[in-house]
Amino acid sequence: MKKTLLIITICFTALNSLGQTPEVSFDQPRSFYKTPPLRDLLRTIQPVNDSIIHLSDAPKPIKTFRYGDTTLLDHSVYKEDDAIQTEQGNRSDRGYRWSLNIDGQFGAFPPDPTGAAGANYYVQAVNSTFRVFTKDGDPETPPYPLNTLWDRSGNGDPIVMYDRFAERWFISQFYFNDVSEEYGLLIAISVTSDPLGEYYTYDYDFALFPDYPKYAVWSNAYFMSGNSSSADCCAFEREKMLVGDPTAGVIKMTFPSLYLQFNSLAPAYAEGYVEPDSDEPGYFFAVQDNSYPGVSTDHIKILKADINWDSPGTSTVSIHQELNTASFNSVFGGGWTENITQKGTSQRLDAIPGIFMYRAQYRRFDGYNTIMLCHNVNVGGSRAGMRWYELRDNNDGVWNIHQQGTYAPSDGNSRWLGNLAMDAHGNIAMAYSFTGSDDYAGIRYTGRFADDPLNEMTVPEQIAVEGEGAQTGGGRFGDYSQMTMDPSDDMTFWYTGEYLGAGGSRKTRILALSTWYFLGTEEEKPAIFNAFQPYPNQLQLDWSNLKDEDIVVSVLNIDGKEIINKQIKSSTTDRLVHLPNNLSGIFIVRLIGENTNLNKKIYLGN
Repeated sequence: MKKTLLIITICFTALNSLGQTPEVSFDQPRSFYKTPPLRDLLRTIQPVNDSIIHLSDAPKPIKTFRYGDTTLLDHSVYKEDDAIQTEQGNRSDRGYRWSLNIDGQFGAFPPDPTGAAGANYYVQAVNSTFRVFTKDGDPETPPYPLNTLWDRSGNGDPIVMYDRFAERWFISQFYFNDVSEEYGLLIAISVTSDPLGEYYTYDYDFALFPDYPKYAVWSNAYFMSGNSSSADCCAFEREKMLVGDPTAGVIKMTFPSLYLQFNSLAPAYAEGYVEPDSDEPGYFFAVQDNSYPGVSTDHIKILKADINWDSPGTSTVSIHQELNTASFNSVFGGGWTENITQKGTSQRLDAIPGIFMYRAQYRRFDGYNTIMLCHNVNVGGSRAGMRWYELRDNNDGVWNIHQQGTYAPSDGNSRWLGNLAMDAHGNIAMAYSFTGSDDYAGIRYTGRFADDPLNEMTVPEQIAVEGEGAQTGGGRFGDYSQMTMDPSDDMTFWYTGEYLGAGGSRKTRILALSTWYFLGTEEEKPAIFNAFQPYPNQLQLDWSNLKDEDIVVSVLNIDGKEIINKQIKSSTTDRLVHLPNNLSGIFIVRLIGENTNLNKKIYLGN
C-alpha cells in the first residue's frame, strides 16, 4: 500500500462521485498456466538471504488510488470512546498459551506480512518473498522470491489464504508497469493441499492499479476489495479456479459512493466447519467516523455483493445496513504515516486509520452467524487502541452488534495493527503490534472466552515478542497483519505481524495460540471431519469425536455416481485413500454410520 498524499490526485472521493452508477464488467484472465511441482521448481531458483533484505516500497501509480480528501475531515469532532477498556483482563483460571512463537521473514518497507495454516503446513509471505514451514515451526524451505510462482513479475502486497472448504492454497500479489500501462493481479491456486506441489496460476488485468488488494474465501467466489477508483469490488470464479479452468473469470464492480479515509472495505472471510450457502451474498465492511463529511454518527457500513455467474452483468454491490456503534475516533494527527509515538526517536509510526484490518472473519454456528472486525482508533496523546466487534445475524442476513470494545489499557502505550478471530467454541483471540515511549514496537496478545462478560478482553495481556529498536527514516509500518484458524482443529489461532528488531530492522513473527477449552462435557465435543488431497491420486481423511465405531467412507462425483466405497473403524482417526488415476473435478466425501452423517465437498486435481 502506498500512502503518499498528492492532493491533486485524491479527487476519487465519495463527494466527487455522488450519483455514480456502480459499474459491472466480466473479464477472463490475460493468461493461465499450470506450474511444475514447486519443490522441483525451487531447485532451480536461488533462495533469498533473508537477513539482508532492505527493500523499499516501490513508487506506485498514485493517480489511480482512491483516498478521501483529508482537508474535509472535521478534527473538532472528538468524543470520549464509549467502549474503552482501560484495564487488562484478570482471568487467572484460564488463559491462552502459545504452541509456536518463531521469527518469520524480514521484509520491505513495509513488510506486509500475511500467512495461513493448512492441513500440514504454515505458509508466510512478505514483500517480496515467501516461505513454507511445518506446523511445528521447522522451515520446509528457505525464503524464495514471491515471483517464483508466476511467469511474470509482480510488485508485492501479497495475500496468503488457505481455503479450508477446498483444502487449497491461494497466493496473490499485484503488478504494475507505468511505461506499458499494465496493471493487474496475479493469483496462484494449489492443485492439492501440498503448498510445494503444482499451482494453477492466473493473471487478471485491470484498467487502473488495484492497490492494497484484500481477499476472502466465500462459497461462490473469492471476493476482493482494492484501493482503486474503479473495479474496487471483485469476485473471482472460485469453482473454476479450483479445477484449473483457464476461463475462470472475474466480475468487476465499483462500490457505491462513500467517504473513506482509505478505500479498502473488508470482505467477509468464511472459516469453520460449514461454508456459506451457495447463494449467500458476500459482505463488505467500512468504518464510518462522524468526523467524515456527511457522516453524523459513528457507524459500520455493511455492503453486500450478489453474484450471478450465469449472467455476470446482473451482479450487484449495494449498501445493505448501517450499524451505529459506541463512539470512537479514527482520525490521527501527524498526516498519513506519522501518528504513533515509539521509543527512542521522534519518528512516529503509521496508525493505518479508517479501515477494518485484515481479516473480517465469518463463522457459522447453529442458529446464527458471526463476523469479527477490528480497526485502529485514536485514544488520545498520539496513542492507538484496538476497537473490536462481534456482529451476529440469525441466519437471515440482518446483522447486529453483539459486543464491542476498545482495548486500550491506560499505560501510555499503543496497541494497533492487529487482527482477531473466533474459534469453534466462541472463544476469541486478538494479537497486535505494541509500542510506546518506553517500548520498542513488539507484538502482544489477549483474548476472551465464550462465557465471559460481554465487551471485555478478559485474558491478561501476554508478550509474544519484545521490540529491540526504533524505526527512523519514515513512518510506514505494517501495512497489515493476519490471523487465521487452524483447519485441523478449529481451535488454534495463527497470527503473523511486524515487529522491530535491532536497529529498527523490519522483522515479522509467527504465533500459534491455543485455548483447548471445551464448553460442557467431553460428550459435547463436536464431530470433526476433514478431507484433503495431499498429493495427486491420494485422499487424506481425518476425523475425531465420532459416535460410531463402524463407518462407511464413500466418494461421489458431482452427479452422485459413487467412485469409492470403503468400510473403516473410526478408532483409527485417519485414513489415506488411494484414488483412481487422473481423477479430477468436484466430488463429495461422506462418512456414514448409525449416528454419523458427515459430508465434505472436495476439489481433486492431478
